[in-house]
Amino acid sequence: MILNMAAVKKIHVLTLPILMAAFLAGCAARQSKYRIFTDHVKKLQETNKKSCIAGCTLFEGDSNVELISVQEYLTGPACNYGYRGSTTRALLQRRDKVSLLKPAVIVVLVGGNDLIARVPPADTDRNYDELFRYYKTVTGSVYCISNLPVAPAVFVKNSTLMELNARLRSICEKTGVTYVDVYPHLLKNDGLNPDYAIDPVHLNRAGQDVLMDVLMKNLRKQ
Repeated sequence: MILNMAAVKKIHVLTLPILMAAFLAGCAARQSKYRIFTDHVKKLQETNKKSCIAGCTLFEGDSNVELISVQEYLTGPACNYGYRGSTTRALLQRRDKVSLLKPAVIVVLVGGNDLIARVPPADTDRNYDELFRYYKTVTGSVYCISNLPVAPAVFVKNSTLMELNARLRSICEKTGVTYVDVYPHLLKNDGLNPDYAIDPVHLNRAGQDVLMDVLMKNLRKQ
């Protein structure tokens, strides 16, 4: 089939604005997510200056911890050491920082990035065990939040996360750590409930409210 060149040029003229709009929308979404992180981190740093003190409730983990303004949920001082991309190995590497703080309670959420990094399950389990046993030398009150569901499109599948959580629950029981099962509360149609998400893996404020509500019910039992 031979195309008329004038028609081709017309198609290009019509298509270019659509492609540009899609490109700009993608850029805007990335910039919006970047602002969410940077604005929150600035606020987090200011809050931690006052709240990272002996006897606080310490939160450790990955980006889903980092993004929660934990102090807004607790009446006592709440310190947030969560950092994006953290794995179980990363938490082990900064465990001395936790020990020096002398928190009264430690809350941890980590493991999803181990799957992304394709860490062998046996290594992740060993890291969990070592981390929890260390935390228990710091305080008797240690809570581990289950890994969270993700959108079905993510290459790490929820079936794999459920397997990880089953092993995690067993390790918590063995080490005397309280397992907090948040996973089913954030699940819808076999994936992360979009009402609770800012993207395929991160919680929005509504999702954070659900997570913290489940956690606080466990904390009040102590």
